[in-house]
Amino acid sequence: MTTMAKKKYKCSVCGTTNAFNVIMSTNSFGSPDLDLRPPEMQRSTMPYWLQECHKCRYVAEDISERANIKAEFLQSEEYLSCNGIKFKSELAKRFYRYYLINLENKEFQDAFFAILHAAWACDDEEDFDNAVKCRDVAVSLHSKLKPDENLSVMKMDILRRSRQFETLISEYSSVEYSQEILNKIAKFQLQKAKEKDTACYTVADVE
Repeated sequence: MTTMAKKKYKCSVCGTTNAFNVIMSTNSFGSPDLDLRPPEMQRSTMPYWLQECHKCRYVAEDISERANIKAEFLQSEEYLSCNGIKFKSELAKRFYRYYLINLENKEFQDAFFAILHAAWACDDEEDFDNAVKCRDVAVSLHSKLKPDENLSVMKMDILRRSRQFETLISEYSSVEYSQEILNKIAKFQLQKAKEKDTACYTVADVE
């Protein structure tokens, strides 16, 4: 069960007080997607993962914590228009703006997850072309992250779901991981890439 509470937060950029619904507790049952998107009920809490100031549009997990961004950046056309991307979802816009803030601050891992979450928001609205755009950005950021087997396996799913089948096959045909489940996922992803399958799958589908 997910429980919520409404709390007030003062924006650290412009000083405006905002009220947000905040997650107090949640749970998840079942298998995560292959890009580690959680199952329900946690899956449905995405609208509450970030806060956006209704005045200056600053986005953070907690807008009251000290911001490392200039107010001028938040008023830029790049930021406000999400680089001109016409998202169907306000939630996707919020995650994309969070990606832009983290990219500006060279917080590449946070930027990577923000743009991936934007893709998830697009998936939910069947905004598939923009989901692909977001995943393409996630792929470009991946090389800036510290080497990690789980992140490597996540990249396979991002490549496949952004239709980069040949890249996936070329990069991962000879890769071996220390955990057997990761090797099973890699084999599964390679097969789906050869089939040009862009569907969403879970870890349970592999096992």
